[in-house]
Amino acid sequence: MPIDSGGPAMFLILPLQIIVVIAACLAAGWLARRCGQPRVVGEMAAGLLLGPSVFGALLPAVSGWLFPPHGLAALGWISQIAIAVFMFSLGLEQESAVLRRQKWTVLAVSLGGIALPFALGCLVGQWLYPQYAQGQVPQLSFVLFTGTALSMTALPVLARILREKDLLGTQAGAIAMAAAVLSDVCMWVLLAAVLIFCKPGAGQLPTILLGLSWVVFMLWLVRPALARVVQWRPTLPVYLVLAVALLLGCSWLADHLGLHMLLGAFLAGLVMPRHAELARRTLRLSARPMIWALPLFFAYTGLRTHLQLGGVADVMLIGSVIVSACIGKAGGAYLGARLTGTQHDTAALIAVLMNARGLMELVILNIGMDLGLLTPPVFAALVLMAFVTTLMTGPLVNFLHLLSRRKLQDGLQY
Repeated sequence: MPIDSGGPAMFLILPLQIIVVIAACLAAGWLARRCGQPRVVGEMAAGLLLGPSVFGALLPAVSGWLFPPHGLAALGWISQIAIAVFMFSLGLEQESAVLRRQKWTVLAVSLGGIALPFALGCLVGQWLYPQYAQGQVPQLSFVLFTGTALSMTALPVLARILREKDLLGTQAGAIAMAAAVLSDVCMWVLLAAVLIFCKPGAGQLPTILLGLSWVVFMLWLVRPALARVVQWRPTLPVYLVLAVALLLGCSWLADHLGLHMLLGAFLAGLVMPRHAELARRTLRLSARPMIWALPLFFAYTGLRTHLQLGGVADVMLIGSVIVSACIGKAGGAYLGARLTGTQHDTAALIAVLMNARGLMELVILNIGMDLGLLTPPVFAALVLMAFVTTLMTGPLVNFLHLLSRRKLQDGLQY
């Protein structure tokens, strides 16, 4: 990941940066929970508030001293390591068994929630390119990545919302969770294809074939071989050594193939053997550091986000991104559910749940920014879209629950 070098001075100010970031994110996360929102909403808000749009505008001297533009390298590297471990954990948690129940509805919701927002995102990218990206990014690369960015669902945020709203055992919750799992995997495959396709030069086809061969090799040959190793020595040290080796090796190789290290980290999690006890203990070991490390990623994203509302064009940029993302994701998921016979109320709840973006959207946007596929104004608009769609999910779920209860009461009175 290309990160500016800040020299030796950046390491002297790094501890203070970490203290400020973690304190702000913990406070905002606590406040978000008190307001009925997932903690990640507050952490995302804290990251945006620490950036140039708010903290930098209110106290430019303090912000420039604490977060100098060329003094964020160490913070960037730490946040990148945290997200790599998070992506590995996410890959390790993927299970195909959850997709077997109501598989056609799950498939329709997942594909509808990818195809429609991707198409709308490409149209929006085509419309935005002349004003916001002309000459800075190849047009096809910009359009394809914008479509991909609007298609993501935040699986971790969705799981947290379902748990907090007690929806995991409901039909809507089960379908949304399974569809998000399938969508998650499909989106990373789509992102890998887009990144390879956008790679400059004439070597796209060999790179695509090499990347696909590597994925097949890892899933069909390496994964069974590692499963035998774990069966032979089912101990936590052996499992952790395999996990670290896979994480480092796959991250390096993905970056070497012209993709991104986070794609490799996710693949490493998919390849890890599924030993229930060892996987559970590994996830538990990685969970605690993530509580402290992930806020650094939110802050690093916020420090790269400069929201500007200088005129009608900027308002139209942000509005078009948010509206297209909501219509595409929620509309596609709703149509997929309805086409497979799901009732209206359940389909509407599934659509609202699938529209949450959260952390996963920020991961994709940072990849696009690192690789030069997004310009700063579009990056800022997409970050705001991720925050708004995550923020609106909880209240909309509560509203749909209230509406359903009123309909039930009206039916009983009738």
